[in-house]
Amino acid sequence: MIPLNPFNEKDLKEFSSLSIISGILFIIAGIIAVIHPVIGSFSFIWLLAILFSGVGIMKAYLSLKAHKKSAGAWFKTFGLIITGILLFVFPVIGTATVAILLSFYFFFDGFSSIYMGYELKPFKGWWLELFNGFISVLLAILMIVGWPYSSIFTVGIIVGISFIFDGIAIIFLGYMSKKII
Repeated sequence: MIPLNPFNEKDLKEFSSLSIISGILFIIAGIIAVIHPVIGSFSFIWLLAILFSGVGIMKAYLSLKAHKKSAGAWFKTFGLIITGILLFVFPVIGTATVAILLSFYFFFDGFSSIYMGYELKPFKGWWLELFNGFISVLLAILMIVGWPYSSIFTVGIIVGISFIFDGIAIIFLGYMSKKII
């Protein structure tokens, strides 16, 4: 049996405020990506490129300091940097690759949200998390259907739609947690 309020009041207040703010940011980012799907797709790919390259550069610095002669450390370093550069230089190919990976992510995210929705069933609004899960599964299916040709549009649109629904669910959970306090 799930206790009615398994959280302490301080954590719940912090969660409710942060979840409402982050939910609003999710919705804004999602709307931008849906309105401009190519920009949303490329922005997402270039963000990944920056992350891979940045982590590769940090790994290079650490390898210089601690593992100068370790081939394994340098292979990983070059792999990260090259992946980042390739994503930046070839965003269309990167978008197709990310599209298939995102479809798998949305399947897992959807089933996780569906499961979490059933776990939240005693609480008011549990159905919203369940609905969010079904939307994620639907988005995964839509990404696979048009792959790879529609990837340049679907990555931006699908990530945008997912952000919008995630934002709504997060805001609702934050709002409901305020009622528990």
